[in-house]
Amino acid sequence: MTKPKVFTKELILTALATGSGVLSFGWNTGCLNSAQESIKPWIIESYRHRTGITLSHYVLTFIWSTTVAIFAIGGAIGAFAASPVSRRYGRRGGLLKANLLGIIAAAFMAVSKFIHSPELLIIGRLVIGIECGLYTGICTMYLSEVSPKSIRGMIGSLTGLSAYSGLMIAEIVSTPKMLGTDSRWPLIMVIAALPSVTQFMLLQFCYESPRFLLMNLDDEKGARIALSAIRERLNVDDEIDEMKQENENLKGEYHVTIRELFTQKIYRLPVAVAIVVHFSMRFCGINAIMYYSTALFEHASVGSVGPYATIGVGVILVSITLVSGTLMDRAGRRTLHLVGLFGTWLCSLLLTITFIMTHYATGLKYLSIAFVYIFVVFFAIGPGSVPWVILPEIFAQGARPAATSVAVVT
Repeated sequence: MTKPKVFTKELILTALATGSGVLSFGWNTGCLNSAQESIKPWIIESYRHRTGITLSHYVLTFIWSTTVAIFAIGGAIGAFAASPVSRRYGRRGGLLKANLLGIIAAAFMAVSKFIHSPELLIIGRLVIGIECGLYTGICTMYLSEVSPKSIRGMIGSLTGLSAYSGLMIAEIVSTPKMLGTDSRWPLIMVIAALPSVTQFMLLQFCYESPRFLLMNLDDEKGARIALSAIRERLNVDDEIDEMKQENENLKGEYHVTIRELFTQKIYRLPVAVAIVVHFSMRFCGINAIMYYSTALFEHASVGSVGPYATIGVGVILVSITLVSGTLMDRAGRRTLHLVGLFGTWLCSLLLTITFIMTHYATGLKYLSIAFVYIFVVFFAIGPGSVPWVILPEIFAQGARPAATSVAVVT
């Protein structure tokens, strides 16, 4: 008997379409870092042009901090909205709605310079944050629901891989030698629309999640058509029967709300696991590495190539995340996550020690650079990949949207 194909053309297309949108998350996380020295003078000049007032350092810092931070606020709003949006419009339909937000937001940000409106840049960052929050929540569900069990970990890790790829590309493109200049930084905002446009076009050739069609809309015919196309075989009775059985077991448990996740005993442990796993991604130290790696490299006398050494961090992050995806279904989620957490903890400890001891032995500063890169390797192996995969696997269909919203917000 011939073994069914696992990697089919339709599955690969769906994965690429889904991942292309998540590029926006990484892009908009990192695109302002290298370009800020060009954007800040424009903010000062815009207010001087409109009001005749020169902004103080403190006011400028407040405006810039708001511009950067409001992206995360939008992300939280989008993550909470992912649950009702994915239920109402479906996984594919929800992403199409998010695409429109991304295109509108990019237009706001791109034209802000020409009408001297930092406020429009801030509004654009808020809207594109909402879009990215929707992406991270809905894409996680979509990839999990269309993937065969044997490669679900590999396909699910594409969310993290795409986000880190977007971050790496942003770090490269927004440098002063490329688009991070006074005249070219609006192009960075134009590029922010490309993931949304690309995903919108690719999704026209993709099917809705078969699980959503059968278990949410009770459309067995549509689910069979979609699943047959994604698996590239006519006989999908085994998976359809499995969905039906799960559907029967979950009667009365549909449309679980965020409040019910915390009030019903059956969900407390899975919710705790989801929140802790996602917290471990953010609080293992990766934010300090990503935001201050340039300063660390400059402290180690790398000098003017500090920003480019930081690009190396992004390259390693993407490369090892790709490797981690191939190991996910072999080594297991728990093993990779624990190995990654232990490695990041150990590297953080050694990095702190070498950073302090450089006052006594200057040669240790080069060792601290090595620990930065090794830290990123361990992060990509576990905390950077596993949370995106494990979240949809520990919740049934009815609770998955609400649980995804809660975990992604963290």
